[in-house]
Amino acid sequence: MEVRKAVKIAVIGATGYVGAPVSREALARGHDVTAISRSGALPDDIRAQARSVDIFDSDVLATALQGHAAAIHAFNPGRGRTDSAVFDTFVRGHEAIIAAAQAAGVSRLLCVGGAGSLKTRDGIPLMDSPDWPREFDAYKDGVRGTRQLYYLLQKTEGIDWVFLSPSSMLIPGPRTGNYRVGTDCLLYEEAGKSHISLADYACAMIDELESPAHHCQRFTVGY
Repeated sequence: MEVRKAVKIAVIGATGYVGAPVSREALARGHDVTAISRSGALPDDIRAQARSVDIFDSDVLATALQGHAAAIHAFNPGRGRTDSAVFDTFVRGHEAIIAAAQAAGVSRLLCVGGAGSLKTRDGIPLMDSPDWPREFDAYKDGVRGTRQLYYLLQKTEGIDWVFLSPSSMLIPGPRTGNYRVGTDCLLYEEAGKSHISLADYACAMIDELESPAHHCQRFTVGY
């Protein structure tokens, strides 16, 4: 893959379900990636500078973010968790990351969003609609935690942020490099399915990094 201009970026949550594919996509395009995680350990195929950082310590995180042109917020403490405390954990993490990015002078903050607040074809937020996958009911507090990031960003000043929501289903799959872009409504393919692969979501995130098209707003991608 050819990169237009190499950028020094920090990926927060670089070993996670979404953070790892995003890190791999950025590295494949030649970007200078600092992979931030709690453990500081990376899979063998993510050859980045690894940093072990307590995400909740905004001062320490700000130090780690200094000198980076952009940060990608892929921190997610909720995958697989069903306890109600996960919402507060999400919010504390979001607040610390936003504060750290502002203190470090990061010019762009690209955030991994969720689909829960996007509207369905009936104009109803997914979490409140019949289209909501009932098998995810146990994880609603985590989904609410991701959605809260969007609300926090809307009150944030002094940084160019984006909140990239995937389609309803964000699942492993091939990288095609082809996807559609929307704003506040879920995207559906002709068969009625709303989905995108992790690899193509990561592709969309790094496309936005390289060619900014959205500023202080949410957008979504899907097939």
